[in-house]
Amino acid sequence: MYFNSLGIHFLLPILGHLSIQPVYASPILPLEYPPYDYGVDRNTIAKRQSQDFLAVTGVPTGNASNEPIPVRLEIRDLEKDQTMWTLYILGLDMMQYMDQTSPTSWYGIMGIHGRPYLPFDNVEAAADMQDHGYCTHQSILFPTWHRPYLALYEQVLHGLVEQIAGEYPAGPVRDRYMTAAANFRIPYWDWAAAPPTGESILPISVGGSPSINIDGPAGEQTIANPLFSYSFKPLNTNQFPDAPFNKFVETMRYPTSQLASAFSQNNLVAQQLDNNAPSFRSRLYNLFTNYHDYATFSNEAWIPGANPSGWDSIESLHDQIHGLTGSGGHMSYIDYSAFDPIFMLHHAMVDRCFAMWQAINPNSYVVPEPTTMGTFTIPPFQIEDVNTPLTPFHTSDGGFWNSNLARSTTTFGYTYPETNNSYGTDIPSKVIAAVNKLYGASSSGLRPNLLSKIVVRGESLNTTFNERTKPSRFGPRMIPRVVASNQYQEWIANILVKKHALSGPFFIHIFLGPFAPEAWKWSFEPNLVGTHSIFDKAGSNMSDCNCSKDLVTGTIPLTDSIAKAVADGKCKSMDQEDVEPYLAQNLQYRISFLNDTEVDNSNVPSLKVSIVSATVQAPTSDEQLPKWGKMKGHFDIGCIGGDK
Repeated sequence: MYFNSLGIHFLLPILGHLSIQPVYASPILPLEYPPYDYGVDRNTIAKRQSQDFLAVTGVPTGNASNEPIPVRLEIRDLEKDQTMWTLYILGLDMMQYMDQTSPTSWYGIMGIHGRPYLPFDNVEAAADMQDHGYCTHQSILFPTWHRPYLALYEQVLHGLVEQIAGEYPAGPVRDRYMTAAANFRIPYWDWAAAPPTGESILPISVGGSPSINIDGPAGEQTIANPLFSYSFKPLNTNQFPDAPFNKFVETMRYPTSQLASAFSQNNLVAQQLDNNAPSFRSRLYNLFTNYHDYATFSNEAWIPGANPSGWDSIESLHDQIHGLTGSGGHMSYIDYSAFDPIFMLHHAMVDRCFAMWQAINPNSYVVPEPTTMGTFTIPPFQIEDVNTPLTPFHTSDGGFWNSNLARSTTTFGYTYPETNNSYGTDIPSKVIAAVNKLYGASSSGLRPNLLSKIVVRGESLNTTFNERTKPSRFGPRMIPRVVASNQYQEWIANILVKKHALSGPFFIHIFLGPFAPEAWKWSFEPNLVGTHSIFDKAGSNMSDCNCSKDLVTGTIPLTDSIAKAVADGKCKSMDQEDVEPYLAQNLQYRISFLNDTEVDNSNVPSLKVSIVSATVQAPTSDEQLPKWGKMKGHFDIGCIGGDK
């Protein structure tokens, strides 16, 4: 969707039914803002790499066993610490304005993931794999490869932060910044938890303004916001040959066009993220509570004959965020996504989810599986296992990190709020309590006004449940016809499709009820259950792609939308005899490219959308997970509502 085709007639109704902060009411026109001026040559502040290879160590934490390991904070929490926040912004600013030819510059580190397909740290390409990045997708190594990648970024940024802190005037001010710098760790962006009241899932600091006021060593200045976008210095069209990325001189989110004059529409990114919020929370809650096998949890590659309860993955959910955040911009393409500053915030969240999942499932990990897509150093169909080198990330002795070495976050000098064991906490119970609090109770679309509708009908709430059931996914009190005998029915749309079906990324929109015919409205429709995103390379890179075994899976949970229909009287209950005919009559899907061009459903014959359900036993305490019954298949919607 492009802004010029929308007009204010579209923005106003959208703003009417979504709760978005006023700062996202309109797109921000691009302006030029400078980097921070230290009054000295920046090269005298940033140290250069002197080793023959770049060892990924993370941030050292000292040798004392009782010394607390610093915690990666959610970005909104980091922002509350003004000293730490200032260092974070200045560190990003320093990194983004380093010479692009430096391997530790923003361009150098973000270029590891995909484009420009150049060797990093002298790690050469495997035969015939030079048109790929190093990142592992559709791979058993998806979570583990990104861990040392984040650690490299964190160690470089931490080094810059420490050097910047040392530039403050000697005395108490410098001491304060040096103490903060020592404990600095990169933040994550929790796109699944309910945001603070009145705010969007997209943090204001990330998409609200292209400029930011910062009080650095040389005083307060207004500089380019390094979280808003990254400007290429310069844009190399030989390394970025695909349109429109050969025209964009800075990273884009939901660009207004494919022309060089385009600018980002963070307001629309925020709106469609918020419209998909129940989908994010439900998917993540389901992954934490029903996926206990690493091979299934870790990646989206289809496992032939797989149980219908195992069609989602952390990678597939990760793809949904990529697509909706980029919407035709850099984040929506594997090759270009890492250059957007939101990429590392997103992947720190994915790593946090991985770490939390590990705490719940400590005995399930990497098993031998063949890769599908291949990478710069790993040909397709090669068996990957716990000892496969996570290239190009060197260890201190000149070897490579592998999944066995990268199993714990503490190895790299960080933890997360839920996995921090500084005080001997029962980590699994702590993680489960956080999962229920953040993604269980808040995952439901049922709001107090819906509860009141049920009560008005004279249907009494079941009071036989223990009070500890309050944190359940259906809000502060159990809902009749949704929860019975402390059980509820979980309904899910399973999605199977060829990743490269359209030679590039695309959306699959699932609706429950009527929706507008125009594709550019679909992400904002009130009857949208969720938009699934297929995260792919740019079209010009498909000629060398192994596309014979490229089936991927994902899910869109339906339970919250059905429960809302029950509360509104549109569906009698969550029971199969009521839900099946309701879904058959009302559930539909549509396909679109990320520029909001409609794709006829018949043009993606590999797409299969299947309806499944399972009985779930609600937890009886905060520290317990729900217990899932066997998943049951019902019907495919391709022949009911999906075809046109």
